[in-house]
Amino acid sequence: MESVELKFGTSGLRDTVEHMTDRECYVNTRGFIAYLEGSGEFKKGDLIAIAGDRRPSTYRIKRAVAAAIHDMGGLVDDQGQVPSPALTYYALCNTMASIMVTGSHIPADRNGIKFTKRSGEILKSDEPGILQEVKNIRTQLNAAAGKDAPFDAGGNFKAAILPSFNKLLKAESYTGKAAAVYIDRYTNAFGNRFFPQGTTIFLYQHSAVGRDIVKEIFERLGAKVFAPDITIGHEPLRSDVFMPVDTESVSEKTLGIFKKILTDNDIDIGITLDGDSDRPLLAYRKYNKGKPADNVSYITGDILGLLAVLGLEKLNIKIDAVCVPVSANDAIEKVCKEKAIEFTKTRIGSPFVIAAMNDSIGRHPGRWNVFSWESNGGFLTGTDLTVGNKVLKALPTRDAVLPLLSVIHLIVTSRSGVAEALKTLPSRFTHADRKKEFPPETSAAIINYLTPKDVHDKKELALIKKRVEAVFLTEDGFGHVREIDYTDGIRILFDNGEISHLRPSGNAPEFRNYAIADSPERAREIVRIGIGKIIPMLASCAKPQRKTKK
Repeated sequence: MESVELKFGTSGLRDTVEHMTDRECYVNTRGFIAYLEGSGEFKKGDLIAIAGDRRPSTYRIKRAVAAAIHDMGGLVDDQGQVPSPALTYYALCNTMASIMVTGSHIPADRNGIKFTKRSGEILKSDEPGILQEVKNIRTQLNAAAGKDAPFDAGGNFKAAILPSFNKLLKAESYTGKAAAVYIDRYTNAFGNRFFPQGTTIFLYQHSAVGRDIVKEIFERLGAKVFAPDITIGHEPLRSDVFMPVDTESVSEKTLGIFKKILTDNDIDIGITLDGDSDRPLLAYRKYNKGKPADNVSYITGDILGLLAVLGLEKLNIKIDAVCVPVSANDAIEKVCKEKAIEFTKTRIGSPFVIAAMNDSIGRHPGRWNVFSWESNGGFLTGTDLTVGNKVLKALPTRDAVLPLLSVIHLIVTSRSGVAEALKTLPSRFTHADRKKEFPPETSAAIINYLTPKDVHDKKELALIKKRVEAVFLTEDGFGHVREIDYTDGIRILFDNGEISHLRPSGNAPEFRNYAIADSPERAREIVRIGIGKIIPMLASCAKPQRKTKK
């Protein structure tokens, strides 16, 4: 098999499992540690915490990561199977770097590696330095290739050296003390009477690495968690086989499980998480008890984040600044403007929102509470928060627990229900989906086709507008193009207030379509037309650039 060099996506390294060979994972991890060493964040003898999700390839990749740490003179602190935010929080509390092996929500034939420095997630500004060190390590290994090389022709560790590297890891199903530290973060800040008596939620566990940890958090805060280990149709609600669950592009299968359980068991709220448990999903019954399953819906991640800060505000936590990606619902900006909250839009991906949070904090010394979240629901806190007389320490990485706790507490204490809480927000609705197995070169060609070389050239802008309106047809309900935002992909604002946002995935061969409209039905229709009709039309219009032979 031809060797493929791993590349950074939206957040971390991602690729197919066959391309994430022992050699590639080892080389990239050593490059990351060499970068830390050069920047004064690592020295020989330092601990580096590692963990992973429940994918079948994760343990093998963790072994390559551990081997790289060992060969760089570091000590492996294997936290086993814990959520990404739990690992990051544990590492930040102990002033160490950490490495999470996870492919998040994507299928099991892909995986990834996410690096975190002592000071937090790596940013896009760190990537060039890391890649240079990776290049240096690769050169060293190539020079040392031969019978003494640790890898075979396929890039896998030779059998003779595997036993020594296996000793660096705990058992595959091990759960480290990072889990307890993460649980204590919430229980110490909110207390065992946080939820009123009688609060009941359904937890869809599937193969989420944080399923037991999240269950314990909610129970220790006073909620009753209904988490049955049963099968509905052919779908187990708790599985030892990895199940890709996306909290942003919610499948009919996932929503169907919530409809069945909430309706049959007379429960109003259900939750779940993605594979590495840093993205939340909250489903709810729209109307009163006893209504049919069609009354079950879910809150999109961007609106969940907005409700989360409103819930924190109800706990007397001041909201000073909010940073969200450009794909998020524009209702967030409207609410922030009404409340005089500093608002920033960024490119999509946690490194960009973290950079924006850091910038906001840097411009406002002293007590300044900064929050951010992504459209997938992952919620980040840039500063320590005071909750009564307790402190909830900052966690500047995607987290699924805090937004779920905050929103559910807001709902059950107000006794208004989720649907009523949503009615207090501007009536703007988002939907997202993606065209799978979409060639990256075609994605790039579409973006190039709709992007002017000179944003000040009126003739070129008019041509781009004409190209857009040639596929976004009035017969499909689209208005005239009012504005095009190139912050990240192609975000088209129409004169009827609707938005269609086209963007290649940074993590997989997919082309994403986000939509915002005045009704959930129209938002879904925009995406349906986009995926089924507009993207194929654009693909036929745009021509991928052919690679020239050297």
